[in-house]
Amino acid sequence: MKRRRRYERRYVDVNVLYYYLTANEVFGERAKRLLELYTPGLATSALTVWLLHVLTGLEELDAILEEIGVEILPLTARILRRARLLARPRDYEDRIHLATMIENGITIILSNDKDFDGIAGITRIF
Repeated sequence: MKRRRRYERRYVDVNVLYYYLTANEVFGERAKRLLELYTPGLATSALTVWLLHVLTGLEELDAILEEIGVEILPLTARILRRARLLARPRDYEDRIHLATMIENGITIILSNDKDFDGIAGITRIF
């Protein structure tokens, strides 16, 4: 019987996906390498899809994220309540991302946002 390889899920922040989708001059290649290195096992919030739409105008983001192996996690009232109670990061949007990670047992975030540094139990990779 073939055993399925287990992997730890990693959360992908908006900035990494934005750099990748826009082929950002400074960080585009780095974002691409991170996405390739940590696939399978990537996940992000439904909030990310909306933010990327606002930033890029792309409407087929669900298909794009599926193609590159990023699971879209739901944004629930429970996550919003948890985000409201978190002291860090400073921005509410980032607290929603952190709350999504906590609710889904994810401890690693691919992000260029240093606001995730120093949060107990969270490792930022960029």
